[in-house]
Amino acid sequence: MQKFKLLSPNLLVFDLGSRLGSLEGYLYAQEKVDKNYLPNWLINVAAGYGSLAPEVRREIRGEYLALLHKVHNLLRDAYGSEDANTVKIAAMIAQAARTKGG
Repeated sequence: MQKFKLLSPNLLVFDLGSRLGSLEGYLYAQEKVDKNYLPNWLINVAAGYGSLAPEVRREIRGEYLALLHKVHNLLRDAYGSEDANTVKIAAMIAQAARTKGG
């Protein structure tokens, strides 16, 4: 996304952390979740992570994957493993796990 190219490296990390942390918190309140927000939210998280420098991705990869797993579990528990958002987050996990070098 073009927006991410305009942010400094430190703001990119902050933006990613805040998006992912707020998504996790949002999903804890299951009865208040509007699923219409989730696809773009996931796209923005993936784009934010992808916009980070490779050395930053390497450094935060473990924490990023841990949060993705939490979000995946929340989505799976709420909507099932075949839900489009659950499938998307599983793909994000697989991609991050494959790209060990950044």
